[in-house]
Amino acid sequence: MNVLTTTHLSKLYKGHYAVKDVSMHIEKGDIYGFVGENGAGKTTVIRLITGLAAPSEGEYALYDIPYTSSEIYQVRRKTGAIVETATMNRNMTALENLRLQCAITGVIKTDDELRQLINRVGLDEEAIRKKKAGNFSLGMRQRLGIAMVMVSDAEFVILDEPMNGLDPQGFIEVRETIMKLHKEGVTFLISSHILSELDKICTKIGVISHGELLEEITMDALHRNARRQIVVSGDSPDDILRALQAEGSFPEIIKEGDRVILYGDADLNRVIAVLAGSGLSVRSLNTLEETIEDHYIRLLGRGKIV
Repeated sequence: MNVLTTTHLSKLYKGHYAVKDVSMHIEKGDIYGFVGENGAGKTTVIRLITGLAAPSEGEYALYDIPYTSSEIYQVRRKTGAIVETATMNRNMTALENLRLQCAITGVIKTDDELRQLINRVGLDEEAIRKKKAGNFSLGMRQRLGIAMVMVSDAEFVILDEPMNGLDPQGFIEVRETIMKLHKEGVTFLISSHILSELDKICTKIGVISHGELLEEITMDALHRNARRQIVVSGDSPDDILRALQAEGSFPEIIKEGDRVILYGDADLNRVIAVLAGSGLSVRSLNTLEETIEDHYIRLLGRGKIV
């Protein structure tokens, strides 16, 4: 089942498309990474699917219920979201914030249930019992924010740039919380421009730029299709490039500074033989696999962006 489907979703602001023709598919059990630079349209899409803004064109559905249906309000109860920043009272403790969230949303939970939820997101409820949220680290506040959206037992959680401003320890804490809840059956949509972090947790990514969705791909497929690279460094990169090009069997070769890079299924033994036979000085030869950042940059360079 698709938890979220958007079909040609678009949003116009003053005659300009902030989001144009976005068709996304998030299945139950996904951790969907929504990748894009600042201003790419990530937050606009999130505002649309959470009901904070209305589409100009296209449509979306939650749990196969169209957003125009009267039933959408019932399925929204399965959805929790932190858009831009987690809202909490910094003069309150974690438990007091969760009590307030219950009062706002009309959810009835005991203090014991709320304490269990605090522990569930990786906070030590006993250790922070008297600590005000304003004295939490940013990573702790992000996890408290996740606990607040989980008060209503959300099955689909949307996090808008949850890694922004975090130190390395904060990255680890928030990542562990997401992974723990995912194992418990929670589906996630996580927008971010920090690709290395998404690579560690996501099952699927959607790449958006200038308001347009460029690609949707599972992480398994991305890594399976990742382009292998053979990187050669030497004192005469132009001569190395010419020698490899003259061999004629390597599919794609480029020069970057003092490095020559061969992409695709180039035979490493054949590369070594060509270089050995050329008499050229080679400082290093390495094989690399394309990272999510490499893929993203290559995707933006395909000429799809104006």
